Amino acid sequence: MCECGELLKSPTQYCLSCGRRHSLGSGIYVSNDEAKVFLVGGYGNEFLTFKRYEDEISLRNLYEVIAEKVYDRRVVEIYVSGESHDLIYEAVDLLKSFLYPFKVLVTDIFENPLEFFTRLEKILRTKSNLRTVDLTPEEKIHGSHSTIIGGREGYNLIVGLAKSPYVKKVVPGVIEGNATSVGGGVRLKLTRSDEKGNLRALLIDGATVQQIHVITTAATREEGETILKILSGDVCDLQEQG
Repeated sequence: MCECGELLKSPTQYCLSCGRRHSLGSGIYVSNDEAKVFLVGGYGNEFLTFKRYEDEISLRNLYEVIAEKVYDRRVVEIYVSGESHDLIYEAVDLLKSFLYPFKVLVTDIFENPLEFFTRLEKILRTKSNLRTVDLTPEEKIHGSHSTIIGGREGYNLIVGLAKSPYVKKVVPGVIEGNATSVGGGVRLKLTRSDEKGNLRALLIDGATVQQIHVITTAATREEGETILKILSGDVCDLQEQG
């Protein structure tokens, strides 16, 4: 049942009465024989299985049906895995044509769909529990080190970090190395999360390196690692690290 009192047919159903979304995200796993749809919900999960045929018309019909199921739940992020890259990209290309402007994201190859769904559920639930802050990027940049290396490009990279709703504060720190760039461009590297969920980053301009401390809304290392993935743009990397 929805918070507004409306009876829901499934734990991930979108409530037409009050507009509440109950699905946190969706995973689609494709094999040669079938496509499995995994819907993660606040009150529970759903599994749907569809037969897959090779001919073009059947494939379009398959992904059109899947897209309808996903759209009915107003899922805004759909993660696609499968037995091979060919199957994954086939699914992504067809789903995008039916689900624009929702995000259809490519993930890793998994031999076991259950492993894919388990990893995906973990990261979606962690992401849904993250707190957010509503501040401008400029309000989030603090610290006694007013100098940011890399000129305008370096500053823009710091502002890009500060735009995230999961970042409370960005603190430029100590500068090490040569004061003059030796080439290689300006780049930002997020390195790790500490036990409290805050991140360490390095702003690099040639041979000069500046430590950047990123205070996040995370409360644990696990939440911090999830934010690190989001900021690094590799939230679709669901393989275990290390």
